[in-house]
Amino acid sequence: MNRDLSQLRVWFVHDWLTGLRGGEKVLLELVRMFPNSRIATLLHIPGSTHPDIDTRVVKTSFLQKLPGAAKHYRNYLPLFPRAIQSLALDDDCDLVISVSHAVAKGIRVPGGGGRKPHVCFCNTPMRYIWGMEDHYLSKRSPKRLALKAATPSLRRFDLKNDGVTQFVANSKNVAERIRRFYNRDAIVVYTGIDETYFTPGPAPRQEYYFALSALVPYKRIDLAVEAFLQMPSRRLVVAGSGPEEARLRQPDDVVRTHYQRCCGFLFPGEEDFGLTPVEAQACGAPVIAYRAGGATETVVEGTTGVFFDEQAPAAMIRAIETRESRNFDPAALRANALKFTMTEFRARMARVVESLLPARNVQN
Repeated sequence: MNRDLSQLRVWFVHDWLTGLRGGEKVLLELVRMFPNSRIATLLHIPGSTHPDIDTRVVKTSFLQKLPGAAKHYRNYLPLFPRAIQSLALDDDCDLVISVSHAVAKGIRVPGGGGRKPHVCFCNTPMRYIWGMEDHYLSKRSPKRLALKAATPSLRRFDLKNDGVTQFVANSKNVAERIRRFYNRDAIVVYTGIDETYFTPGPAPRQEYYFALSALVPYKRIDLAVEAFLQMPSRRLVVAGSGPEEARLRQPDDVVRTHYQRCCGFLFPGEEDFGLTPVEAQACGAPVIAYRAGGATETVVEGTTGVFFDEQAPAAMIRAIETRESRNFDPAALRANALKFTMTEFRARMARVVESLLPARNVQN
């Protein structure tokens, strides 16, 4: 690296800040890379993410003041395009980085005709308007009708990407979706784990399987539960967050202990990338995953896990039986996980940023 990129003045733009999930963890790492930064977002609930994020939030949209927005902000989805474009970013910056899975990439980039470079770290094109509606809402849901009515205008907005200088995708899977929907190329930069924290444990493995996920329909934790109801001799431990988040959330050290002690980690949903299978492998746990999405890039069949091809209990049961018939080398599991680390993420993102910033644009 030829420049001290930590001195860059960066505007970060995020869809909403209401919890510390995958997208927010990417934002947190980027904020630490670029400490001379500010954050603009549609909606912010202080204390829901991390102090390093909270202290940099300086702009929120009019959604922040709408009734019930803190809990039911998704109900205001049709207003999201107008809300993101209502955020006026000051011109005294070197770079804009949006971390987007909805509308953050549609921010108005400052600088007039000489607009600032805008890197969009795209976690995914908006899933619920591009063919994945069933993952979020049942066909009989009243909200599904409202989404259908709003989808044409949301798609028109989503396709306007002239303000993005460079797309970055969190997986080859997402890069392909960016090419298909937006007709834009994307650089793949995998998000990463903390390899110094997620490590094999000292205790021997126990005879139970582990699943960790937000408890929402498309994660398909119900599939794992159904499968284990048909296997009463086997034990399943589920941890995560969702409507009963306060009761279900587990501290990081508890999650790590389960990774270190379980005999297999279950990943039954389709994710754009998915960090939890990588965390599990880093701790020496083989993965039983649905063969789709990001898991096909992070799990090596027969070496670090087993795939099943249908989201059905019988298919998962067969995969579990296959896992139990094989021995998995903990060293091979960890070696594969070390391809997806925060150290590598930071290095790759630094190269992307540096390539977009001529020397004359860097203010020290």
